[in-house]
Amino acid sequence: MSGVIVIPARWASTRFPGKPLAVIAGVSLIQRVYERAARSVGAAAVYVATDDDRIFDHVLAFGGKVVRPEGDFQSGTDRIAAALDLIETIERRAFTRVVNVQGDEPLIDVRSVDAILDVLAGSGVDMATLACPIESEEEYNSHDVVKVVTDSHDDALYFSRAPIPYGGHRAAQRHVGLYGYQSAVLRAFAAMATSPLERAESLEQLRALQNGFKIRVLLTTKPHLGVDRPEDVLRVESELAKHA
Repeated sequence: MSGVIVIPARWASTRFPGKPLAVIAGVSLIQRVYERAARSVGAAAVYVATDDDRIFDHVLAFGGKVVRPEGDFQSGTDRIAAALDLIETIERRAFTRVVNVQGDEPLIDVRSVDAILDVLAGSGVDMATLACPIESEEEYNSHDVVKVVTDSHDDALYFSRAPIPYGGHRAAQRHVGLYGYQSAVLRAFAAMATSPLERAESLEQLRALQNGFKIRVLLTTKPHLGVDRPEDVLRVESELAKHA
């Protein structure tokens, strides 16, 4: 039984082309994410999965592990599923659990990564993800903030960009896009066609729910500070300076 962290890193980005190689306080974004992920005590390996030679060469240059799965992928999850086959060939071993760490979150809390690996190993749930409290009605009503509601076992009932459930933000949680999968579930998920709810909400996790997979939702205190646009680099550098 073992886990692997895979970090998808694409060159193309509408809001920030070449984002993985953006320099943050002297170190590239992808190197910062990789080095944080490498602190995990629950993962046996960490890999970047990219579509670009520049990112591939850069990861090798700083001593990281990287694969380049070939093909056109509908989502980062589909890319990770293809990457897993390459990683297992390189490592000459099978991994039973996979965590998708987003390549634009240089301040990712590695304790959350290990918590996801732990719950996958201990409970046998299909998938696991994170959520945190919604702080305001503005967040609750924002299309960019994905909301999740759960059952009494902390398994997801639904994710939406809409303000759910009716009645106010205290009845919902803010989804944080860190995902863990049982490897067999990841491969089955990637083989499925996009679902109607997935297309309606532009949320790939709804493909899993609509096909009957269980997604355990773990609570964290706050969303991760990611890099979506060039101006976010200064925000991250400011946060790093507080802990220097």
